[in-house]
Amino acid sequence: MTNQNKLLPGLTSDAVEFFIDNDNIKAITNGSVMDLTQLPFSYMQMLQDEIDKDHEVKIHLFDMHPASSYKRLEQFVKCRFGGLDYKADMSTDGVQDGEWWPCPLRGTCASEGVLCKAVQYNGARLDHQDITLVQMLSTNNTNDVIASEMNLPLGSFHLAKKKLYQKLGVQTKQESTIIGQRLNLI
Repeated sequence: MTNQNKLLPGLTSDAVEFFIDNDNIKAITNGSVMDLTQLPFSYMQMLQDEIDKDHEVKIHLFDMHPASSYKRLEQFVKCRFGGLDYKADMSTDGVQDGEWWPCPLRGTCASEGVLCKAVQYNGARLDHQDITLVQMLSTNNTNDVIASEMNLPLGSFHLAKKKLYQKLGVQTKQESTIIGQRLNLI
């Protein structure tokens, strides 16, 4: 089943899907779109419990917002769940690990990989170059064009592609595109 045939989490259930709208955190739950502040206390507590589980996350959030526990919670949700997708960010079963979304601070944020979870597949972590390569391979561009756009010599491009394919356990651009869609990278 493709994503186009699915409903977003929270449209017909008490699951929660977070997303960013004009730098404001919104949540879809019980068929409504609401601000983060409108979520039931039990959900806010689940988020706080998730923060409390990870000492490194707590330190990064405190460094970012030393004076406001709400701002720390808001930052956690923004970093961990900023993208709108088809996998619930929260449900009565708990809080998911996080998701990749195109944060404008990627590559420059001191908390990257801590607050936002690193993308993993088959037990291997995908770095920034891997993610960019998955995205570029999903286009109609030739390998020469992709290498040029990524500022890689063609030989380095082919080596990077070979390593990516090994991480993903695939052999073709089409297979990497399918995995990219599953991981919300495309």
